[in-house]
Amino acid sequence: MMTIDRLSSPPKHHFYGYYGIEAWDPSRQYHLSLETNFHEHRPAVGDVASVGLIDRETHAFIPYASTGAFNLQQGSMMHWVDVGFGDEFTFNDWEDEGLVSRAMNFHTRETRTIHGAIAALSPTQPVAVGLNFARMAHCRAVVGYANEMDPNSIQPRPTDDGLFLLDLRDGSANLILSVADVIRESRNMNIPDGLAWFNHVLFNTDGTRVLFFGRLRYGDGFLSSLWTVNPDGSNLICQIPFGNKVSHFDWRNESSILISSDVMGEMQFLEVTDGKGDFKPFGAGILPQDGHASFSPDRNWVVCDTYPKNPQRLADLILYDIRRGKKVMLGQFYSEEIFTGDIRCDLHPRWSSDGRVITFDSVHEGSRQIYLVDVAEIISQ
Repeated sequence: MMTIDRLSSPPKHHFYGYYGIEAWDPSRQYHLSLETNFHEHRPAVGDVASVGLIDRETHAFIPYASTGAFNLQQGSMMHWVDVGFGDEFTFNDWEDEGLVSRAMNFHTRETRTIHGAIAALSPTQPVAVGLNFARMAHCRAVVGYANEMDPNSIQPRPTDDGLFLLDLRDGSANLILSVADVIRESRNMNIPDGLAWFNHVLFNTDGTRVLFFGRLRYGDGFLSSLWTVNPDGSNLICQIPFGNKVSHFDWRNESSILISSDVMGEMQFLEVTDGKGDFKPFGAGILPQDGHASFSPDRNWVVCDTYPKNPQRLADLILYDIRRGKKVMLGQFYSEEIFTGDIRCDLHPRWSSDGRVITFDSVHEGSRQIYLVDVAEIISQ
């Protein structure tokens, strides 16, 4: 029987902050989390979150460290890694005025420093792709880390910023693709002048390709494009050019991409093969037009949320059975009207590695907490 339980405990706020990432340790006893005293304003310079784990049995938050490199939408991009130093988890942090990642041993609390801020982890190699969340704070604040960088010093299309390949063993970081590189490849798209940046990065299932957004400030909003590239920066391919709406994505396998976009006329989930342009509807009539969708570990299911819908302001959490073409409603969760814009609380559902549970963030009980839904019986049918 499906049950939904609150994993974390008030009065402090607890959140992971993003979707499609494994937040459980290998034993699935401890879940990565940030803890804060606030959640009703965007983190500012000087605001700090505790970094730790939530015990699945006791619901206790176990603090390990603290960081000022976080936001409400993506947390601190925490990941579990095992690259020869035992079970570690990572979180982004500040060192002097630069961004780094800390890799902390789960058992000994010994900490290593990786010289870049992790955005996505390779599933097959001891590497990650990093982003400059400091610059991003001045391009789109909701997904950046608050800092005192002089806005006048920000280059709109830098040659020294973009995607960085981070070696999780020796801690080194190397630029593999600059923002200027992508803008140069976009020269035939009739794009406007303005700040350009990358965000929302994801490796494919065998670690051979990296998917990411290229974005440009335009008026009060931004334009989006979708790209793939090899982890060494070679074979850059534009999947969706600037001028279309592009939102959330996941890899189905090493070459097939799930994306919500209006590239076929209306906003919907589509499937496309890397570099082929063969877009086709996915989950038509079942999945929403947009949402934070990700595949189950066995690739037979998709979990997806919706944004709160007026006037009730309920966000849906749903499963899509790909083989049978059916939807399972897991629940609807209320979000007060205050939680919009930069302080909204998207559900951001996340699978466990065994596919038996899904966790998500929610404010439906008044504080920001992490919840767990047991889907073992559903997916076994």
